[in-house]
Amino acid sequence: MIALESQKPSLATVVRGFGIEKVFGEGANAFHALQNISLSLSQGQLVAVVGPSGCGKSTLMQIIAGLTLASGGRVEIDGQAITTPQPDRVGVVFQEPLLLSWKTAIENIEFPLSLGATPAAERRQRARELLDLVGLEDFGEHYPHQLSGGMRQRVAIARGLVRNPRVLLMDEPFGGLDEQTRTRMWGELLRIHERSRTTILFITHSLIEAVFLADQVLVMATRPGRIIERIDVDLPRPRDLKLLGSERLGAIRNRIWDLISEPTV
Repeated sequence: MIALESQKPSLATVVRGFGIEKVFGEGANAFHALQNISLSLSQGQLVAVVGPSGCGKSTLMQIIAGLTLASGGRVEIDGQAITTPQPDRVGVVFQEPLLLSWKTAIENIEFPLSLGATPAAERRQRARELLDLVGLEDFGEHYPHQLSGGMRQRVAIARGLVRNPRVLLMDEPFGGLDEQTRTRMWGELLRIHERSRTTILFITHSLIEAVFLADQVLVMATRPGRIIERIDVDLPRPRDLKLLGSERLGAIRNRIWDLISEPTV
C-alpha cells in the first residue's frame, strides 16, 4: 500500500459501511454485485472509488444514498442506519447535471429547499451563498442552456450542497465534459471542498482524477464487486494542477493501474 502516516488530528467518522452485500436476482440467475464491502469516511475527507466497469461503484453509491437497499450489511451516517433517501443528510451529484430547463441557475439550486418548509427568503439567501461558493455569482439569472457544461455541473454541485448534507456523493460528475473543462473542474472542486469541508465520496473511471482529488482511493475489483485495496494519497494540500505531472502522482496512479489490471480471484 502507498501511504503516509497522517499528521492531521483524528476527525469524526461521518459514513460507515459494514459488510455491504448486493445480489440481483435469485437462484441460478443471481448476480453478486457487491461482496463484503466495508468503508469509513471522516469529516471533511474526500474519498475516491475506482475500478473496472461493472464492479459496482454506482451500486455502492446508490446504497449509501438510500436509493437502493443492500442485500446484506449496513450503512450508517453519524451512527444512524440509511435505508431510504435522506436528502437532508446525503447530497448526490450525477454525471449529467439534470437541471430543470425552465428554471434559472439560482432557482435550480434552491429547488430542493422549496420541497420543504424553508421560507422563500431563506431559500434565496442560501442559493446566493452557494452561487458564490461555486464561482457563479454573476450567473444566477441564467438558464441552463445559457451556461457552459462546466457551469451547469457547478450549479448541480451547489444544488447538492444546498441542504448542508453530511456527505456529498458524486457519481462520475465530470465524465461528460471535454478534457480541458474537466481538468479545470478538478481545481474548482478542490476549491469548493476546501471552503465547504463537506465529506465527499467521488466515483470515477479516471485514475488521474482520483489521485489528484482524493485523500484516499478505494480500489475495487469485479465478479463480485469488492474493495481490494485502500490507498492513502500523500500529495500536499492545497493541490495545484502542476501536480498532474509530478512523479509521485504518477507512481500512485501506476500502482492503482497495476491493481486493477492484475487478475483477481
